[in-house]
Amino acid sequence: MIRGQKISKCYRIYRHPSDHLKEILSFGRKQFHDPFWAVKDVDLEVPRGCCLGIIGENGSGKSTLLRIIAGVMRPTTGTVSVDGRVSALLELGAGFNPEFTGRENIFLNASILGFTDAETRERVPSIEKFAEIGDFVDRPVKTYSSGMFVRLAFAVAIHMDPDVLVVDEALSVGDFFFQQRCIRRIHQLKHQGVTIIFVSHDLEAVRGLADRAIWMEHGSVRLEGRPDEVVSKYLALMVTRGSKEVMEEEALGKPLEVSPDLDLADEAFARIPRFVASIPNIDHRYGNGKARVQGIGVYNKDGFPVTSVEQGDRLCVRISVDFLDDVQSPNLGFMLRNRLGEDVTGTNVMSEGESLPPARSGAQLSVDFIMDLPFLHAGFYHFSPAVADGTLNQYEMCDWIDNAYAIEVVERAVTYGHIRIPMRVRAV
Repeated sequence: MIRGQKISKCYRIYRHPSDHLKEILSFGRKQFHDPFWAVKDVDLEVPRGCCLGIIGENGSGKSTLLRIIAGVMRPTTGTVSVDGRVSALLELGAGFNPEFTGRENIFLNASILGFTDAETRERVPSIEKFAEIGDFVDRPVKTYSSGMFVRLAFAVAIHMDPDVLVVDEALSVGDFFFQQRCIRRIHQLKHQGVTIIFVSHDLEAVRGLADRAIWMEHGSVRLEGRPDEVVSKYLALMVTRGSKEVMEEEALGKPLEVSPDLDLADEAFARIPRFVASIPNIDHRYGNGKARVQGIGVYNKDGFPVTSVEQGDRLCVRISVDFLDDVQSPNLGFMLRNRLGEDVTGTNVMSEGESLPPARSGAQLSVDFIMDLPFLHAGFYHFSPAVADGTLNQYEMCDWIDNAYAIEVVERAVTYGHIRIPMRVRAV
């Protein structure tokens, strides 16, 4: 269990080096610094076995909060209590002596956590196997690459029988296979009842691993809740702020080549309502309100609404929108998510190389997306429709609805992993 009340961390910012000396000589009577609150009044309660993901922009206070929880840093005000042994994997280099070999650093870290040499020797073979750095384990750490360093650091952290594991961005370091190994190990630790707190810019990792999520902004908690809700609202704010860098605007994308018969018959279109006015489900909704999604429907090749489809079926996804204000560059699209909330695929009008004319206030519009459904793994999937204003790189979200329409994909052929890809097999 981790509890924190009114956790705050303030740094003193001096505009000139001499200001610090002036403040000392004034015996505190005058202040020559500007206070900077990296973390401000954060309340935290993480039960045993919970995995908490922390997201936010750079400088939002995520890493500072982790260091306070790990005991590396003392808060300026507030209290933090952590039950059990804490194993922390913070920035590269923390806790390792660069002059020592990897093996010597293993024993150093273990002794800090209270392990005897005999207990550490029992763990060394497993640590070496997980890290996979070979003979480098007996070489000075200063000769390691960043990837080798984090391999060893992560291996040491997870093999010290932690009650609480604190990880700062380590999941995004190293090659793909090592990242997968780390994620599998974190799942194992969760099942063993280890409390995990991690910071990551990988929002899919937060969705897939975390039981709860916190969105930090300017040192405070802006939102706390289910990972899918917190991540969705965080992404919404990021896109509505627009690009922060000067960049060449990309108005339209390059569509993939499709066969000319990827279409529906006129009789099928006649069965589909011209303007869909129903939304089966709304988990979360956000946008500036200039346009509003009024309906989404999924129809088979004959134009009938469906909620259950087979792999490879032809579908028409129709999204209908009301414009409540003038929208100069309207763009409609959707995201398809699996049952874990992971984004499987998505597209929009501009990504497919098309553009829509400006829409006036009071106008209505429906757009069709016709596809042959991929051979997805059997299960439930959700469409999240959206309407925006702008280009692909510079836009404002008018309306986004999470998980508005659910379909069940029925297996037609055995599918391993997320998707089965059409291919030809040839022996040579």
